[in-house]
Amino acid sequence: MTLNLTAEEVLTTTRSVRKRLDFDKPVPREVLLECLDIALQAPTGSNAQGWQWVFVEDPAKKKALADIY
Repeated sequence: MTLNLTAEEVLTTTRSVRKRLDFDKPVPREVLLECLDIALQAPTGSNAQGWQWVFVEDPAKKKALADIY
């Protein structure tokens, strides 16, 4: 089953909906940037906003990171 949702809908819906997504499908950069824009709206402790973001596109690097985390 394929869901036709925007990045905002995916990030703000229930876990049961997110479980049906295809995690093997590449995510377009514009969707990643939209997700980042949404994430930046989240509150932080004392409004510190000490974020750091990295987009990893290389499959070997993704695997190496997945093995660590």
